[in-house]
Amino acid sequence: MDKEKEAKISRVLKLYDTFRKGGVINKKRTADELGVNERTVQRDIDDIRMFLSNNCAGEEILYDFSKKGYYLSGFVKNPLTGVELLSIIKIILESRAFCKSEMNGLIDALLSQATEEDRKFIKAIIGNELIHFQPLQHNKPLLKMIWDIGFSIRNKQMIEITYERMDGKESVRIVKPVSIIFSEYYFYLIAFIKDSEYQSPAFFRVDRIKHFKLLQEKFKYSEKDRIEEGELRKRIQFMYAGDLMTIRFKFFGLSLSAVLDRFPNAKVIEDLPEGWLIEAEVYGKGCVMWLLSQGERVEVISPQSLRDEMKRTIQLMADKYD
Repeated sequence: MDKEKEAKISRVLKLYDTFRKGGVINKKRTADELGVNERTVQRDIDDIRMFLSNNCAGEEILYDFSKKGYYLSGFVKNPLTGVELLSIIKIILESRAFCKSEMNGLIDALLSQATEEDRKFIKAIIGNELIHFQPLQHNKPLLKMIWDIGFSIRNKQMIEITYERMDGKESVRIVKPVSIIFSEYYFYLIAFIKDSEYQSPAFFRVDRIKHFKLLQEKFKYSEKDRIEEGELRKRIQFMYAGDLMTIRFKFFGLSLSAVLDRFPNAKVIEDLPEGWLIEAEVYGKGCVMWLLSQGERVEVISPQSLRDEMKRTIQLMADKYD
């Protein structure tokens, strides 16, 4: 293939890619970028027009007078806009969920969907954050593990995991995977342990799973499990195992929405003179950390065991300052 033909193919593919991503092609600017004249760019656009006419019903290249450029009309795939891509990338960076290599790969994949102009803009916005990005201490690749676990959930297959506990000891578990959830820096596998005496799900941080094995054994959800699975995400926001319990507490803060965001299934039972009486369902006592963080803005009413635990913890905290 001669160089001139090769250059034309490269130009046409570049223009077509820009069109597919929702970009607008200005002939003069594009000609300057590609090092050709405007007539050449026009011929390339006409070639793409001919291709669309013969192969893609409903799609055509039109001219936008307000933007002074050509764009693809009728393309059903809606690419992510620049602001959507920037928002997703910012979430990825702020979450610190991935090691640097996986994070860079995800960002590059997202940026490849942007128009050239948007890509330059986004890179300028996030450049400083990329330089100073600090991954989590475990610094492990997670994407393949997340995909493999997702496969086992989709196919309802039991899995065997070797899990490193917080004390550094390892344990082997055969589990029925239910869901993968992200919460405050970490991905969690939510699963029911095989032959466990407990009916509530267990929580495993994905980065602490040392080994993963997909078993041939399949499982089915009972009617009870299926009902719980649909509500699971509303009750496990604190990523602590334990029995399902209903808690009631008074909230005296300024923002009720902050509480309702934290407890997705919460209900306001009563409007109080200076606050609200709230009821919510949670698994285990992971909610204690959040309740304590609210200081005098919260008073736990029930269950009595949780109220007593709050009192003991507050007293222990106070004792440290004596």
